[in-house]
Amino acid sequence: MSGQPERESAHQDLVRHVADLVDRALPFTSVGTAPSPATVWCGDVVAHVRAGADPLEPWRAALRTQMEQRHGAPVPSHVPAAFVLQWWCEVVAIPIAYAAVLGPWVLTPSGAGLGFELAAGLNPARIVLDPAAVGAEADANPQRCLERARTAYLGLVSEVVTGFAPEVRMGSRQRWGVVEDLWSGTVRRARGAAGQSVGPEPTRVSCCFIYALPGMRECAACPRGGRPRGRH
Repeated sequence: MSGQPERESAHQDLVRHVADLVDRALPFTSVGTAPSPATVWCGDVVAHVRAGADPLEPWRAALRTQMEQRHGAPVPSHVPAAFVLQWWCEVVAIPIAYAAVLGPWVLTPSGAGLGFELAAGLNPARIVLDPAAVGAEADANPQRCLERARTAYLGLVSEVVTGFAPEVRMGSRQRWGVVEDLWSGTVRRARGAAGQSVGPEPTRVSCCFIYALPGMRECAACPRGGRPRGRH
């Protein structure tokens, strides 16, 4: 089809541009478009979930072992489960939320177009976007752009969240609270990176349970603290 290769090339260049913009706004995690042998594709994770498997169990188990070695004490299974669930949501939220706030672009990656790589501490250190498998378009209405971005985020995380960590007792408030907390928190950080005023961090709905680790305390936004919630 005449002009199709040029349009596809321009679209992929746009995705690369957005990925670079997001990458430069992030203090710790990086975003790129070149996968490596370490890249885990979100589409593969979702496919295993649909097949009845628990693809994130090895991640939880490895993190639990690492936590126990670091703290020299047994770690309850719900602690690494909370961390991994947050990180799964974060991998999806970061590129979509930052693109919406900094753009405003609506990124709609397929599962095959979004991947991540873990650091030695088992947290996601790098997010990978495949320009050929990521939708991207500008939306000049900031509120609508964020709403569309949130819909794309929920579409990617929800199946994994629904069946996550069957060995852990996790209520719907905690499970779906993580989903909402990670989205609103990522939007808040993106707004800060864009130079917008964000105010004090609101209290979360969900808990990371870091206080259950020896020598650790609740984080500032812990729901155990009882501070009023804000909206984003």
